[in-house]
Formats: sequence, C-alpha cells, structure tokens
Amino acid sequence: MRGFVFQTLFRLICLTIALTNYSPAIGQEASDSPPQARTSSSAKIPVDHLQVILRPLTKEELEVELQGWLGVLRAKITEVGETEIKLKTLAENESDEQLADQLITLRTEETALAERARIVLDALKTKGGDVQSEQQFIIAVSDISETTDATTYRAAVVAEVTNWIGRDDGGKLWAKRILVAMIILLVSWLISKIAGRVTARALAHHPRASSLLENFARRTTGGVVFVVGVLMAFSVLGVEIGPMMAALGAGGFIVGFALQETLGSFASGLMIMVYRPFDVDDYVSVAGVEGTVKEMSLVSTTLLSLDNKVVVIPNTKAWGDTIINFTGKDIRRVDLVFGIGYGDDIQHASDVLNEIAGGHPLVLKDPAITVHVDSLADSCVNLFCRPWVKTADYWTVHWDLTRQVKEAFDGEGISIPYPQRDVHMLSEASPNLSSE
Repeated sequence: MRGFVFQTLFRLICLTIALTNYSPAIGQEASDSPPQARTSSSAKIPVDHLQVILRPLTKEELEVELQGWLGVLRAKITEVGETEIKLKTLAENESDEQLADQLITLRTEETALAERARIVLDALKTKGGDVQSEQQFIIAVSDISETTDATTYRAAVVAEVTNWIGRDDGGKLWAKRILVAMIILLVSWLISKIAGRVTARALAHHPRASSLLENFARRTTGGVVFVVGVLMAFSVLGVEIGPMMAALGAGGFIVGFALQETLGSFASGLMIMVYRPFDVDDYVSVAGVEGTVKEMSLVSTTLLSLDNKVVVIPNTKAWGDTIINFTGKDIRRVDLVFGIGYGDDIQHASDVLNEIAGGHPLVLKDPAITVHVDSLADSCVNLFCRPWVKTADYWTVHWDLTRQVKEAFDGEGISIPYPQRDVHMLSEASPNLSSE
C-alpha cells in the first residue's frame, strides 16, 4: 500500500512538472481559437514526462497532439532532405564535414521526434483512435530507403545509434545495468572468497572435520555464493531467471541420469569426507594402491606413490574397497622378524635384540618392546622383535634396527642361516632292508 501511494505521488509530481514546462495554456480561460498541441513544443521532452502528460487526455485531445507531432516531424524531415541535397550537390572530390555533422544532428533529432510521435500514436490507438494512416506515415519516414547513398545511410545509422545511446530507456539504461551487474559480480566474488575462508576456519575448530572436508566446504561455499551473484547479475540485465532455472533443472535431470556412476563417486566422496577414513598427507592403501593422499575431489582421490607416481582412484572404488591408513595414529609398532640357526642360543639372541631395540633413540619406552619366538621354520628359528615408535619415525627405525641386528649377530656369532634342506640317502645293502 505504501509503495502504491509513493508511486501515485511520483506520477502526480511528474505530471505537474511536465504540464508546467510544456503546457503554459493550462489554467487560462478557454478561447475560441482551435485547440493547439501542447506537448510538441519541445522535441527534447523526456519520454516518461510525455507518457504522464498523455495519460489523462481524451481521444480528441490526443488527435490534436498527434497532428502537432506529425507537423514537427514533417518539418524536421524537410530540413533533413534539404541538408542531404546540399551534400549531394558537392563535387565528388569535395567534402563538407560541418554539413555532414549537421546532417547527423538532424537525423538524431528526427529519430527522437519519430519516437515521441509513436508514443502519442500508441496512446491515441489505446483510446480508440483511428491511426492507420498516421502509423503508415511514421513507418514510411522512419525507414531508410534502399536507394539511400552512403552519406545519408551513415548519417541515419549514426543518428539511430546516438539517439539510442542518449535515451533513458536505451543506452543509458543498459550502461547502468551493465555497471551494476559488474559490481554485483565483483562483490559476489569477494564475498565468495571470504565465505569460503570463514567456513574453512569454522570447520578447522571441529575435532571431526578433516582437511578434505575443509577444502570441499571452502570451494562449495564460495561457488554457491558466486553462482547466486551471477544469477543476480543476470536478473539486473533483464534476463528471466525462472525459465533459466527450469531449463537447468531439466538439463540437470538428464545429465544426472546419464552420469549415474559419476554421481555415485560424488556420494562416495561425501561419505569419505564425513567419516574421514583418511586425510590429506596420510599414507594409505586404497583399492590395493599405496601412496600419500595429496588431493580429493567429489569424484576421485589422488595418491602419490613412493616412486613419485600420481594415482587417481574413483571414489566409488575407494569407498567400496578396503582402506588401510598407515598414518592414522600417532604411534605404530614395527614388526621385525629375524631368523637364527637351530644351534644358536635363543635367549642370547633375544637379549641382543632387546639391547639393540631399547638403545635406539627413536624407540618408545611405553609401550614396551616385545621379543619372542614366533615359529620354527624349515631352516631357522624365527624371532619377532616389536618396538613401538612414532608414526613419522617408522621407516627410520625399521631400517636402522635391521642393519644393527645384522651387525650385532655377526659380532656375537649368531648365525642367520640360508634356506637349507637335509637329504638322507639310504643304500640297498642297509641292514634294515636285508632283514626284510
């Protein structure tokens, strides 16, 4: 209701201003002279003012106004024609830039007059006036003839363009729309960056949020904000958002049906981000492939293998197969197996293993080191040595202890036997066989 009141008040103000500027006869006593057109006194009358003035006029008053505009338009057309004749009478090697510029100005004024005459004609037609002949006249004088020479054609084109650029509902309007759309895009881009960072920081304080989820939330939030900004920019430019959204919805349904496997990877990616079986920089085994997690999108996980190969695994396979996270915990147990000969002292070998493992600076005191006999193999007695280390020190300790145990066993005379097999040969003259 308030908007309607303001709109009505604005129209009344425009009408009062327009009638004051272009209708000096209002308020004077009627005379016996024939009615005169009031709005055609100035070709520069704003279009919105003209429309406000024409709204309360009757059909008879509009007929007078239309004749007034047609008269002004005919006079202007005559002036344009005389200027064109002057240009045509010049010799081929002569040129008059001032006269050409004058022709362009006249053409611009002619276009403006024709436009306002059309507005009056439409108003009269709406109120039941017969405007067929006048409409044909305006159309005829507004069109450019096929026989128009280059100078006249250039002048007409420039006049049309200049008039469109200067119109409040033409070039000025589109310039404002484009400027506002660019500002909206710039602001939405900035807001998308800020929103993404704020979302990532908020998730960083959550104990269950992984780096993968933070990166996904940052990109998604920023993308959604920017898409909203793009839609707002399209709306400012006059593009209907409703049909566009309907078309996108129908297209999304078709694309989604065609890309079912990709959507499955999308869902699997969301599950990985929520349940976080691994994170960025974790060393994992996914779908039978080992490597360090470097990146993850909604459709795939990227691993970097130990030999510097990039392996891309679809999320459907990553989530649907066994996942082993070697760096998921802060500490790990190093499982080492050493074989000694059957003739060696098991207790002595166990003491050597405990001494070497316990003396390593990276081996943790808690949990304690475990050394025990695991199995009696074909060629040796297998001893397990299981120290605990920080996950980052796993391979360092593994390699150091393997080398140190070999050197210590050699120094202590403890053998590490090669695979061997005992073969017993029985002769035909053996007592057992002969007795049988």
